[in-house]
Amino acid sequence: MGKLPTTFTTLDLAGFNIDQSRQYSSVDREMVDVACSVLQKNRVGIVTRSVQSALKHIYGIGGSADTICNLLKEWRSENLSNLKQGKNDKDLVSAILEVSDDGLLEETEIPEEYLAVTKQMAIATYRLAYQKADTSVAGARMKLLTDENDLMKQQLKDFPQLQLELDFYKNEYERQKVELREAYMNLNKQQLADSEQFKQRLDALHQERNELESQLLQANNKLQGFAELESKESERTGEISRLNGQLEAREREISGLHSQVQSLQTAVGEKQVLEHQLEQLKTQLKEANQTITNLQAKQKSTFMLEVDRFDDETKPEAKPETKPETKSARKNGKVTVAK
Repeated sequence: MGKLPTTFTTLDLAGFNIDQSRQYSSVDREMVDVACSVLQKNRVGIVTRSVQSALKHIYGIGGSADTICNLLKEWRSENLSNLKQGKNDKDLVSAILEVSDDGLLEETEIPEEYLAVTKQMAIATYRLAYQKADTSVAGARMKLLTDENDLMKQQLKDFPQLQLELDFYKNEYERQKVELREAYMNLNKQQLADSEQFKQRLDALHQERNELESQLLQANNKLQGFAELESKESERTGEISRLNGQLEAREREISGLHSQVQSLQTAVGEKQVLEHQLEQLKTQLKEANQTITNLQAKQKSTFMLEVDRFDDETKPEAKPETKPETKSARKNGKVTVAK
């Protein structure tokens, strides 16, 4: 059978029900199944690149390489599973060839050694199957024998590696066992040699433990003292808070007193101004009284002079019988002669 191409220019979609009016936004398994069927019908090799091209040709969307690879792997696994379960109308060999023939490999490219080994395995498998069946080989029995054969081949393939690993682990176990025995003997010798040093070290550790216990006791005592100090500190803090409250109240009272003092100072200033004005008024009044007194004295002296002049004008000539004036008094502008 010739090698199939993996590229194409056009595909024959006859016999496939495809909705061309639908807009596809992603690739799913059903689309990959249809694309693989179309490629098989058109004799095109089924690979990731050809499946992407077929999806673009059929649905207008190719999808990512990872998605196509995973879906194609599922498609191949499902076809192989159906083949193993006997869900095929063709004979076993034809079905296997149809599933495995993707047109990417020619028969001449298969190594002769692989074909010979496969032929021998087929002969051995058929002989074993023939021993279990009377006339024919059932599909389920063939599947079971194939699985057993694969398991045996895998076990035979892994046996040398497992044998080497087992030998390696045995040698490693023996080596570690010898090293452990030597280490144990050396440890016993070292322990016997260092017993006195160990005893001294143990005594030193006991002494250190006792010192640490005493230090721990002292630390606990200090901690209790710190707890008491903390309680006293909290009490002092409460007292300070209370005193701060009282101080704030006193400050408010002092502020009120300051306001009153300022008011009193203002009143005192006003009083001083009034007293100064009163002194000025007293001085003015005193000056006015002095002026009035001076005016009255001046008026009185003027009046006395007028009275004297009047007396001089009205006085008669002196008579011998007339007694001299002994006393004169002026009252309300009149002269009174005392007899």
